[in-house]
Amino acid sequence: MWRWYSNIWYRNIFGLLTLCLIFGFIQYTSLGNKSIREILVEMVPAIALIYALIYVNNVFIIKRFLLTKKYESFLLWFFVYLVFGVFCLSQYALYVGEFKSLILEITNTLFFTILGTGTYFIHQWAFQNITLRERKLANTVAELEFLKMQLNPHFLLNAMNNLYGEALTNPTDTPSRILQLSHLFRYQIEASKKEEVHLDLEIDFVNEYLDYYKFTSDSLVVEIDYSGDLEAYFVPPLLFFSLVENAVKFSLQTEDPYILIRWKEEEGKIFFEITNSCLPKDRQKQGTGLGLSNLRRRLEVSGIQSRFTVEEQKNRYKAKLTLWGLNTSV
Repeated sequence: MWRWYSNIWYRNIFGLLTLCLIFGFIQYTSLGNKSIREILVEMVPAIALIYALIYVNNVFIIKRFLLTKKYESFLLWFFVYLVFGVFCLSQYALYVGEFKSLILEITNTLFFTILGTGTYFIHQWAFQNITLRERKLANTVAELEFLKMQLNPHFLLNAMNNLYGEALTNPTDTPSRILQLSHLFRYQIEASKKEEVHLDLEIDFVNEYLDYYKFTSDSLVVEIDYSGDLEAYFVPPLLFFSLVENAVKFSLQTEDPYILIRWKEEEGKIFFEITNSCLPKDRQKQGTGLGLSNLRRRLEVSGIQSRFTVEEQKNRYKAKLTLWGLNTSV
């Protein structure tokens, strides 16, 4: 229901149909001498005109000027809108032969404007509250999943085994490895409680996560490329983690593991591309797919404009995530 309501085209079609049904029923019961076809012929153009005027007022005047506190511009354009609305309704009334007085048309214009604006504010309130609730729910789910991952006995067991082996063969590096693991856990715990973090912090986390696994596997090759102003943007926390985690998991199943990452900022868009080696699908150790489904869901409810695609080949997996409309620090 929420996905349907959040689509502007479905919402507008529903609004038009609702108005047609209400006014059609009123006209049919009060004017028994007219057929349904005659009522529709007279009513639909009028409702379409009124709805168009309300839409222009809400989207191009209320939203652009009143909600952004540009009051002088709002008053100017609202006055222009009222004059234009009275003119349109008067001309239509003259066309159908129902014009009675200019005062009546001004009253009608004001009535429909107030009704439409009130409905718009109710919609904004409902939309913002539902979006906020969905976003908090998604962040809560993400936080719980990452907390579970942090306490995952397999992950901790592997980390301890790696540190144990390092302590025997190269004890001088063990403290730095323990500190690195601590940094990873600390960032996951702290970042998952926030709605947004700096993109450069996410990049640092990804790099440290990959460094940790390069330490555990000498054969893992990682190449990372950067371009553009990446530090100016905010993103939901740990947004890229599931893609990086999958890349590490499936690449380490191969004899020559590699991970290629590209971070790019261009014209207000963030392009993230990660490519990794993998076994053919019939030989892979398949996961649950929960990470990617959570990623898609978070993108959906966060309000961020995005495009996510994957390309699967026999021995290569590539994921592309493009983001735009992000908050910036400039």
